[in-house]
Formats: sequence, structure tokens, C-alpha cells
Amino acid sequence: MRTLAIALALLLAEMVFLVWDPVLPPESVPGVLTLTQGEFVRSDAAEPPRDGWEPVPLPDSWRKRRPDASGLAWYRVDFVLPALPAEPLALYLPRLAVAGEISLNGALLNARLRDERPEGREVQYLDAPLYFVLPSTAFLVGRNELLVRMLGDQDMRSGLSAPRLGPVPVMAAMLAPQRLLSTAMPYALVILMLSAMALACAYAYRRKQYAGIQVTLALGAVSLALDLIPELPLSRGDRYAVRAVVFAAMVWLLCLAAYRLSAVRKRHLPWVIHLVSLAVMLASAATIVLGTASDKVWLYATPFYPLIAYVLALLLETAWLQRSMRLGLLVGVAVIWTAAVLHSNMLPFGWLPWDSFRYNTAAAVPLCAMLVLVLAERFVQDREEAVRNHRAAVGTERARILQDMHDGMGAQLITAKRLALREEVDRKELALVIDESLQDLRLIIDSLDVAEGDVLPLLGNLRFRLAPRLAALGIHLGWHAEAVPPLAGLNATGALSILRIVQESINNALKHARPTHLHIEIAAEGKGLCIQVRDDGQGFEAGQPNAGRGLAGMRMRAQRLGASLSVDSEAGKGTRVTLRVPPQLDGA
Repeated sequence: MRTLAIALALLLAEMVFLVWDPVLPPESVPGVLTLTQGEFVRSDAAEPPRDGWEPVPLPDSWRKRRPDASGLAWYRVDFVLPALPAEPLALYLPRLAVAGEISLNGALLNARLRDERPEGREVQYLDAPLYFVLPSTAFLVGRNELLVRMLGDQDMRSGLSAPRLGPVPVMAAMLAPQRLLSTAMPYALVILMLSAMALACAYAYRRKQYAGIQVTLALGAVSLALDLIPELPLSRGDRYAVRAVVFAAMVWLLCLAAYRLSAVRKRHLPWVIHLVSLAVMLASAATIVLGTASDKVWLYATPFYPLIAYVLALLLETAWLQRSMRLGLLVGVAVIWTAAVLHSNMLPFGWLPWDSFRYNTAAAVPLCAMLVLVLAERFVQDREEAVRNHRAAVGTERARILQDMHDGMGAQLITAKRLALREEVDRKELALVIDESLQDLRLIIDSLDVAEGDVLPLLGNLRFRLAPRLAALGIHLGWHAEAVPPLAGLNATGALSILRIVQESINNALKHARPTHLHIEIAAEGKGLCIQVRDDGQGFEAGQPNAGRGLAGMRMRAQRLGASLSVDSEAGKGTRVTLRVPPQLDGA
């Protein structure tokens, strides 16, 4: 219930934009002439017709007065000036849609509207304010005539705002917020999106969750391109439908990402996100196939808003539980963006004032800025953590190597030194101790070269070093090795344990069994590894004094490795040592 209450509060906050528009031009300003009456006529003629004009109030929305209208039309707006203005005046037109040319007293103020449109190309959609600074000589004493030749389309919101005429400083101040939001914000959004994509790409191979951010930003770039590039081979209605599909995919990924960030889990919520997103995407795409696409396709996005509010409620709960200001700010900018998108999507239905501004692009700027901040913070944290982990790993590995050298080669060298100091020493015994210490050193060096869990190269090195020694003793070495899968989690410590178990098995056979044949077999056992060392020596009974010599250390190494070790022997029939290593070694 708490989550639902928070979601309802966020949904109400998102709807504030529907009743409050911060940059909506005021209806009346002292010193500003707002032209609220005009005349209208449907005509494809390049010059204003003489007859057929009808009076219309301004702003004039085609959706309300002529919903099926498309094509060219004329507006004529007359106003009277008792005298020429002493200073230049500014003409401000909050909205002209779809496109049009404006002239004052017969003088053209902007680019001429093309009478013919090349097939497959669309006239630019002027969903932005128009502003002209006019010298006093552009006006007449008495009656002045403002003519607008306009192209409208039934597939998108078309019509004309009420023109405003007034002093330049006053009109510039009125225009400034919209100009900032409609020109500067898209460029800022592009820069932030590229920055966020660059940071996400930096993590692409290390952190899989950033792949979703990359896709989301790429979809955002597609949506922005549909807004900023007029010359696309799409009808106006199809362009809106494509934007709706892209928007649904973006919301899909953003909702999943927000849910993963939250610490509160709802069992069925991911499935709800999937189903709602797919339904919106399919419904929007169907309008293209059926040829019914228009800007009213945004109606299909309605189920997203309660869903977004619920996901943000979970994230806000998490921010409170974790006392995370970063998550709180992320929820705040996400609410602003969602409210702006909701406001923009309601405009085509005529439920909001005609001069309302589209805030969705501008509102995406703080969301992207927050995303860049989060990614940059993660980048710094990851770098610092990587340095700490590297230092810890180096220290741990150094300590391990020193301990291995102390326990193995160090003890053997001490024994060799004691033997060398004795007056009468068996040189063969001294050479054997030195040889064992050198073998131990080579094992330590080999274990450092374990690559991606592959132990075959390490065992191969051990074989080639043992073969000459065994041949000198008259012992035949048999070797059979199959391809084995890599062992996940195998590190230098685990590799050294495997090598030492195999080496100790061979050394025990040489010291105690007097074999003529040794056979080593390496094979896959499921996804794990099985190593057998067999000899044809004298073997031993379980109760013999030498039966446990060296076996306790081998079993201890296997236990630390997470492997199993079995020893089968019978007096006079040889010994078989079997090491079974699992496919996953945790910390080995």
C-alpha cells in the first residue's frame, strides 16, 4: 500500500504540467497588442483570394474546427495603428503548424512556402516560435494587413497562434524561455547523450548492465533525429508512429533498469513491464501497417505513466532506505521528464492550450545529465576499486609465493645445506634434495602461468621435466591426455595444488614402490577433470607403516581445492592415485 500511495503521489506530480505551463505566453501584457481575431479561407492559390473569407478567433486549431482538413490555406489578420511606431516593433508568433510564409503589408518576412512538394519529402514542421524585429517603416498609419499562407495536415496538430506585436525588449523577454528550450536544449541533449554513450561504452565489456544504457541512448538519438531532421522519407503520421515505437522501447529499458536499481522486489513487475511495453510497441507499429498513423498514436502510450510512477515509487523507497541522495535526485529528474513527455503527448488531442510548448526534449537534459553524473561516479569508483583490488591481489600473490617457497623449496634447501655441512655426505642424496627443490621452484613458476582454467599445458611441462629423470632410472612413462574443459575459477594456488598432488604421487612411487612403469592419464569427467597416476610397483597394505606417508598432505591439498582424492593399492600389484577436480573452483 505504501508503494501504491507513493506511485499515486508521483503520478499526480507528473500531471501538474497539464494545468501549469511555465513558458505559456500570457494572454495580455501591457504595451503588447495581441491579435485575437482574423479571417480564414481554404485555397491552393499562390495569392490571397478575394472571396470566401470567414471570421475565426485566434488561436485557431484545425483539430477543433476542421478536423479533416489538409493542404493550403490563408489567414488574414488586420490591425490598426494610429501612428507609426517611434521604435522597431517585434512580431511574435508562438506557433505555426505545419509550415507557412508570413508577410506584412505585402512584404515577405520569412522563407516562401513551396507550392509543390517533391514526392517522398515533407515540408519542415515548424513546431517552434517565430520572431521578427520590424522597423517602423514596415508599418502603415491606419490599417495594416498580416497575411499567413499555411500548410496544414490532418495527421498532426495544425493551426495558427494569436500573433503578438510589441516593443522589442518586452517581446524578446517573452520569447527567451521558449528559444532557450527549443534551440539550446537539443544541442545540450546531444552532447550529454554522446558523453553518456561514451561512458557506457567504456563499461560495455566489464559490466553487462551498461549495455542497456547504450541501447537506450541510441534509441534516444533516433528519436531526436526524427525531431531535428525534416527531410526523412516518412510521412508525418509514420514519423510519429516510429517515434512512439522508439519511445516504448526506451521506457521498457528504463523501467527495467530502474527496477534493478531498487532494493524493493515485486515478483510479477518485470513481466508487467514486458507486456505493457510490447503492447504499446505493437499497437503503435500497427498504425503504420494499417495506414492510420498520426500524432494521436501517443494515446497508446497512456498505460506507461502509471507503470513509470510505480517503478519510480520503488526507487524512491530505496533512496529513503539507503539514504541515497543520488537515487533521490534520479527519481526527481525522471518525474520531470515523465511529466514533460505526458504533457507533450496530450497536445495533439486539443486538451491543452494551443500555444503550449513541447518540453520533452528540454526535460531529457537533466535526466541525461544525471545519467552522466552516475556513470562518471561509477567510473571513478571502479577505477579506485580496481587499483585497490590490484594492490590486494599483488600482495596476496606475493605472500602465497613466499609461503610456497618457504614451505617447499625453502625446507629442501635447508636440508641440502645441512647435508653439505656434514663431513661425510652421500653426494647422490645431496643432488636428489637439490633436484627436488629445483622441481618445486619450477612448479611454482608454472602455476603462475595458468590461463583461462587450462591445466593441460602445466601438466605437459611436468611430463617433459619428469621423462628424462624416469628414463635415467629405467622407468617407462606412459602418458594419455584428452581435451578437457577449462576449470572456472582456477587460479595459481589451485594450479599449484594440482601439480603438487601429481608430483607427490610420482615421488611416493619412486621412493617406496620401485616401479618399472608409470602411467599418467588425464581425461574429462563431465565438465570436470580426472587425473590418474598408476604404477606397477610393490604397492602396500592399508596397515603398513608407510601406507600413509605423504597421503595426508595430498588429501589436505585436494580438500582445499574442493576436489576428491582416492588411493587404491594392494601389496605386490601397484598403486593408483585418482584426483577428481570439479568444474567450478571457488577461490582455488
